[in-house]
Amino acid sequence: MADKNQVLAARQAVDAYREAHRGLHGKPWHQGVPEEHTPLLDAMLAALGEQGFGSLGDFFTESELANVQELGYADQAEFDARSSAAEKEALSRMWQ
Repeated sequence: MADKNQVLAARQAVDAYREAHRGLHGKPWHQGVPEEHTPLLDAMLAALGEQGFGSLGDFFTESELANVQELGYADQAEFDARSSAAEKEALSRMWQ
């Protein structure tokens, strides 16, 4: 299990990737787009690896757990069993 600082650092890497990706696709499509995209993805995956995440899926699992824990639950199962509609709504607005 990753600690909160690892999750936060990885979220910054994903946010940076998302911003760069938007910038790349904000320009008209051209032949080099796939080649320009790969370094962005590689940089994000490397940053996730530096934080101990083996894959993007591993990161999102831990990030979702961090959101649930921020709402006061130990894990997803407890959240699913005990959370209110308002908490489910709050979770939907948290970092994704």
